[in-house]
Amino acid sequence: MREDEIPVANRKTFMSIACEPQPKLPFWETVSLSYSTYFSHFIDSLRASWLWLIVVATFTGFVSWQQRSWTATAVTNLKPGQAPQAPKPGMTALLEIDNILLLLAGVSIAVAWHRLMILNQRPGLSGSNVATKDLWRYIVVAIALFLTLLLSIAVVMLPTFYFLLPAPGVRTSLPPVFLPLILMLLVAYVVGTAVTLRLTLLLPARAIGNTNLTFKQTWNRTRGNIWRLFWGIVVTTIPPWLIAEIGFLLIIGFPRPANLASDDFVAQMTVSSTVFTVYYLLIVPIGIGFLSHAYRHFFQAPIEPAE
Repeated sequence: MREDEIPVANRKTFMSIACEPQPKLPFWETVSLSYSTYFSHFIDSLRASWLWLIVVATFTGFVSWQQRSWTATAVTNLKPGQAPQAPKPGMTALLEIDNILLLLAGVSIAVAWHRLMILNQRPGLSGSNVATKDLWRYIVVAIALFLTLLLSIAVVMLPTFYFLLPAPGVRTSLPPVFLPLILMLLVAYVVGTAVTLRLTLLLPARAIGNTNLTFKQTWNRTRGNIWRLFWGIVVTTIPPWLIAEIGFLLIIGFPRPANLASDDFVAQMTVSSTVFTVYYLLIVPIGIGFLSHAYRHFFQAPIEPAE
């Protein structure tokens, strides 16, 4: 069931809930739910991602092999005093397509997981939700949140470039406003991040078909929960990622310049980047689950803190 298919009386109840003050998000309970529901519904995670895993792994492996092989050839042919060779347009296009494919796969899995966590709707055929309006509304909101963060930085960055990039030969030292402008840039980034965090629950709303929830309602409902949302996203995304990074270093080790042009290094990096990409898609539901449970807390049934 889509949320916009809920009876009118219940939708009015939802609208009244969205306007009421809400107790703080129970941090550890929500984080615990994010991990526990991921492991208890791991089969559903595979159901939502298996086709993406095959397609993305195949394409990423091909692109990574092409990229590493080109890098090895460029390093071998590089001569002292010679500028490094720029990648060919075809290689750049392949990398961009790979990035877009990876993002689309992540969004598809995220939307399916939101619907499972909030509506208890099991995922359909992996990738089948690409043709749904909910997924593309999700992408629109994600772009809007990114632009919100970007705009707050651009407001400070544009005048920063004006003052820090003088005409050639005019100034040889840093201007006096350098440090204040850098501090303003950091403040703008922090403010933009805080605003974006307060609005992130629009993502699960759009994933389940709730187009009634507005930016203002989301902003009011998440008041006083910036740090809980921030650390919740960190705790449900960074640890799984660190496990993969540590495993990569233990198995592959740190790259050594002498090995960059070897066939073994090319093969190792191709396999590791492919495996890491698959692993990334498999752990996406953990962080997505945190947003789902936070949405349920603020707009449906509050999560009761443990005593």
